Amino acid sequence: MNRLTHWGAAMVAGLALSASLMGCGGTDEGAKTIHVARNIGGREGFRRHFEAWKAQFEKANPGWKMALIDLGNAEGEQYYKSRIATGDLPEVIMTWQLTNFLADGGHLVPLPDAFYEKVGLPLPPPYKGKRYTSQGGMQIQGIVVNKRMWADAGVTQPPTTWDDFVAALKKVKAKGYAPLVYGGREWSAGQPLFYAIATNLYDVEPDPSKPSWTKRMDAGQVRFASSPVARRILERMIELVDNCVVKGALSDGYNEEQRDFYSGKGATWMMGCWLGGDIEPNKVDFEMEYWPIPSMTGRPPKFIMTSSTQNGWAITTSAKGEKLVKARAALDAFYDPHVYQLFLNGESQFKEARKVPIDGPKSAWPPAQKLYDNMAANMAKYGTTVGFHIALEDMPPPAFIMTLARVMQEILSGNRDLDQLLRMMDDDWASARKGM
Repeated sequence: MNRLTHWGAAMVAGLALSASLMGCGGTDEGAKTIHVARNIGGREGFRRHFEAWKAQFEKANPGWKMALIDLGNAEGEQYYKSRIATGDLPEVIMTWQLTNFLADGGHLVPLPDAFYEKVGLPLPPPYKGKRYTSQGGMQIQGIVVNKRMWADAGVTQPPTTWDDFVAALKKVKAKGYAPLVYGGREWSAGQPLFYAIATNLYDVEPDPSKPSWTKRMDAGQVRFASSPVARRILERMIELVDNCVVKGALSDGYNEEQRDFYSGKGATWMMGCWLGGDIEPNKVDFEMEYWPIPSMTGRPPKFIMTSSTQNGWAITTSAKGEKLVKARAALDAFYDPHVYQLFLNGESQFKEARKVPIDGPKSAWPPAQKLYDNMAANMAKYGTTVGFHIALEDMPPPAFIMTLARVMQEILSGNRDLDQLLRMMDDDWASARKGM
């Protein structure tokens, strides 16, 4: 989620400097430090979890430290590549959608099945016969709404079709509310387009005997430019931008989206469940609901479940000798009940580690707990789809989320040439595959 050139270059340079200062390169200062990379940014829920994880690890491993390398609002692709080039990856990283890239390069340490069995984690599908990531929890993606604003517009149930969704957003706008919080500056710009692609170009219930859109793209059997559904998706993105996005969105990113939604300046946010982890820290005091993604092709609305493939915490081959032992100890510390509870709270994820004695995300702040409960109820009611998270072999190129962001930036800037935008998606996919 990080191909905005100038911002990304500055971020990578700064992080590379901070990593070297922290001793990630094997200096005396870093000899007894396990470095953990993830994208906390301004998310207080994420930070609370990391501080508890660090404390538990250091308590259980006297003389050792855990140090955070905070990737801000990026997913880490460019940072990891820069660290690979210098042979200096952090010992523990969050892989996101980079697991196959990292594993293929020989940068990840496989985990034994006994690791998963110890805490009761479902075994993730192996990638080329091996498992690498310590799946954290069940993560879903959908649409969070300000319940009062939507009710004031006369809409109290999730729209099932995209046309109904946009029509409802227009009703919200007619009531004087900003219908959608949206920023075009960072990876989150691609979120609406990602939702539409994952729920309309991919099967709701994948058939293992049938190749996915990803595999057909890689084989040259389909293209965005020749797909009527892909064209319809971009037409709907233009409609969304023209009717529901306020001026100045190109200057905003994830933090601004969060600020505007939590402060009550907008009625809707198309964002993953982790948004719920900052409701208590920010003392957000209105009621929210989490709705499934409406369809453009007559399919039932669904949440996207993005934790079905190996995309959690992993140990890198930078961990050798005693550091490898302590990196494994860091993954063990992650499943301490207090630490795991804060992880589920901070990410608004649902429990996967069955042997850890907690129930799921919890909050003493009523709007946060109501949202957790609503997420669980609506997930049970509407169900989930994995989109392209079928298996690591079915994932688009790691940089594809930034392709989607760039397409949305083009639309925000006034580009209405659908053929050009669709070709951009095809070209970026092909070039990203060559660069893997």
